[in-house]
Amino acid sequence: MIEETARVTRVEGNQVDVESVVKSGCSSCQQIDTCGSGQVAKGLGVRHMKLTLTTELELLVGDEVVIALPQSQLLSAALQVYILPLIGLIAAGAFGQFFLVQQWALHELSALALAVIGGVSGFYLARFMQQQPKRKQALEVKILRKCDKSSDPRAIPVNIRN
Repeated sequence: MIEETARVTRVEGNQVDVESVVKSGCSSCQQIDTCGSGQVAKGLGVRHMKLTLTTELELLVGDEVVIALPQSQLLSAALQVYILPLIGLIAAGAFGQFFLVQQWALHELSALALAVIGGVSGFYLARFMQQQPKRKQALEVKILRKCDKSSDPRAIPVNIRN
């Protein structure tokens, strides 16, 4: 599970709004002052992620909670979104090059157009697969627990009111 600490900003029944600071990978590196990427990260400022989640926990505004996303499901989704369009592009381009250009002596733009159609088709296939209810439910962010600073040494304080 990929875990993150967030602060509760609104509670309405079992619907809870949480807000978390989006951390840049560059902000924790020791070379932040000499690295170009670190300078860009410093210039972008702090960004906040806001989510509305459903929970059965008794929470109050200002409470800190641990939210989580299943890592394996996230990696699977990313693989589909990146790989399927690429496979469609390459397969349709190879098919177009072999059959349209070499066998039927058509212009190479026809193979290129077929490759683009294959890539777009792969994108729509990935999108269709990600919109399935079972997959959507697996990728939902969940509130794992309420942070209790006195008992959880791993709890990281989050200051979102800069």
